[in-house]
Amino acid sequence: MMNRWHQLLDGLVAGSPPGDLPPFVKNMNMPQPTYWEKGLLRSTWDIDPNFFHERQALFGGYLAALADNILALVTMTVLESDDHFATSDLHTNFYRPIFGKILTIEAKVIYRGRRMVHTEAFFTRDDGKPAAKATATQVIHKA
Repeated sequence: MMNRWHQLLDGLVAGSPPGDLPPFVKNMNMPQPTYWEKGLLRSTWDIDPNFFHERQALFGGYLAALADNILALVTMTVLESDDHFATSDLHTNFYRPIFGKILTIEAKVIYRGRRMVHTEAFFTRDDGKPAAKATATQVIHKA
């Protein structure tokens, strides 16, 4: 059944989200999803070199913010229209520096309970090597 969260995700995938994107999404050039289904979300990001540090790799703090956003989006795939949520826990593990031009992201819902959603995301460099993994717990509350 289509709800407001799913309509938002459909709009993001189509490149025409309903309403304005939040300022942080625009200002930080956050990637948008390219595919979603219940419990799964994918995105491909043309890496913005404005977020590289002096050694020409993606700044880890930006990747953590990107992880929080992507994990929020995958959470939306399993919510009801009257659900709201907030991140209560976020962990990011860095495996390799992110160089190159493309970052592939796949996020999954690991478990959806009545009050919590546990999620994880994998970040892959354009050479196919894993770059990072992030996990988050989202706390759900009704409107």
